[in-house]
Amino acid sequence: MFASVRNNFKSIIFNPNTSKNFEIICKRTYPARGTKPLPQYLWDEEHLKKITNGEYTHKPLRVNRLGGRNPETGRKVNQHIGGGTKFDYFMIDFHRRGPTTPNDVYEERVLEVRRDPNRSCYIALVAGKNGKRWILATENMRAGQLITTSCYIPPHPIVGVEGCAYPLGALAPGSIVNCVERFPNLESNTEKDVFIKIAGSSGQVVRTQGEFVIVKLPHKHEFALHKTCMATIGKLSNSEFHNLIYGSAQMHRRFGYKMASGLYHKKDGYSGRKIRALPAVRTLDKPDEAPNEKYNFTLTKRQLSGLFGVANSHSLITSFHTYRYPKNY
Repeated sequence: MFASVRNNFKSIIFNPNTSKNFEIICKRTYPARGTKPLPQYLWDEEHLKKITNGEYTHKPLRVNRLGGRNPETGRKVNQHIGGGTKFDYFMIDFHRRGPTTPNDVYEERVLEVRRDPNRSCYIALVAGKNGKRWILATENMRAGQLITTSCYIPPHPIVGVEGCAYPLGALAPGSIVNCVERFPNLESNTEKDVFIKIAGSSGQVVRTQGEFVIVKLPHKHEFALHKTCMATIGKLSNSEFHNLIYGSAQMHRRFGYKMASGLYHKKDGYSGRKIRALPAVRTLDKPDEAPNEKYNFTLTKRQLSGLFGVANSHSLITSFHTYRYPKNY
């Protein structure tokens, strides 16, 4: 490994026109400032791509569960995830596409609205000309309902119908939306591609600025998204999910969540909290680029020592800087 790293480093130094990006990062062992939520690591995405060949399907799947472990290292990252009853996995189509011509929509019929054990909100099975798919159900969505999707942006903003999907540039300010795309025309279909997926949550269209539309998310942060990003009208279903009472710790474990020890008490603002101003509007104009390749080096204490390791120096150099030689050499 060290030989390959040395060769890459030499190619960058002696060949400035190389396409390789070499980056050395020194990571300190100091604790991070503040606390961040740990990744859940519920499902193995690589196994999901393998059994579906990278294509969408509305059929229930048996996907390997990670149980809070990192899929690359296998180490336990989230101690509160794991175990529980096994459930089928349903793929959700987060991107709704439709025609871009005026007075033309893509119609779908809602066949079923059911609870999804893998998500907090309900999901709906819809069928159209292009086949069946699962989508996130809104608050008043019922079986037999007809929903439409259109990618046309009219010259004047409109008031959308709940359950239907429109571009952000076509909606009037104040519209309640959910499942908002981060970037337009994405080919991937993951939960990271959209905002507002939790039960009972919704966002609001604030205003339009040129080619971008300002959307306020449930945590009151504002994002400037492109006007062609798709969004669904309405509030997500199952708003009572957060008030659910499990009744016992064992029932909580059956859903795949392990209880905490009880020693950690999160700050709840009972004694007051510091009020900070909201951050500025963040513009999402293009997806983030892939990070540069990183190399991890683990050195032992012997390798870091001054006698045998990288800190060791030649005996002549150490003997030269002594009191026996004058200081004005």
